[in-house]
Amino acid sequence: MKRIWIGVIIDDQQGCIDYLLQLMEDIAYVKIIKTFNDPKEAKLFLRVNQVDFMILDVELGHTNGFDFIRTLPNTNLKTILYTAHEQYEDCGYDIGVVDVLLKEVSMSRLCGALRRLDTELAKLLPISASDSLDNYYHHFMVRVGYRYVRNLVWMKNIIYVESGNGAITFHMVDGTSKKCNNSMRQVLEKLPIKWFKQIHQSFVINISFFYSYEKGKVRMTLDNIMLPTGDKKIYSDFFTFINSNLLGD
Repeated sequence: MKRIWIGVIIDDQQGCIDYLLQLMEDIAYVKIIKTFNDPKEAKLFLRVNQVDFMILDVELGHTNGFDFIRTLPNTNLKTILYTAHEQYEDCGYDIGVVDVLLKEVSMSRLCGALRRLDTELAKLLPISASDSLDNYYHHFMVRVGYRYVRNLVWMKNIIYVESGNGAITFHMVDGTSKKCNNSMRQVLEKLPIKWFKQIHQSFVINISFFYSYEKGKVRMTLDNIMLPTGDKKIYSDFFTFINSNLLGD
């Protein structure tokens, strides 16, 4: 089976993003999981989510694509530049991007770039020894109570995240809980979407501890925890997860 490569699109013009998404609808070996108009939001996402490639605009408001690439923690992320300005072509190839596409790109030109991307990414397999949250060593430092007190929260040890009463609570595998005063949106920006799914405006679960979905509620594997779910259209990523690889009637 051909490997599906996971990517993001970063462009401050939504119309350009929509155009690319439309062209890529029927290209089976690539999947765009997220798009961004704001490069700051994109950078936060890429710090905690492993993707194979990005399609990147050059002129991004107060920054540019070349500065964006230089400040990424993963300097090996495969990149296709997408720009309206021909003068950026040589600069792009000088830093080793896969391709430079000029707006508005044709279908045949885009396919050529994606085939080149496919070839370069295939050379890197296997990309990791183990694709598991158990081998994921990112964490939060949560400020608690006093100004200089910090608690370490390993992401892999979070069962679920709860929002309520103006605080975020991390419920941990050892039965403890840790609180912070951030918003749910700020927490979600730091969590890898491959393993953490929002199921309700107040709850995000670690799918490593997911047991079942029953009549609008999620049952977790520990302590018989039951959590409510929200609208299927709003939390479509979670409902796609529970309906994937489905067996039975």
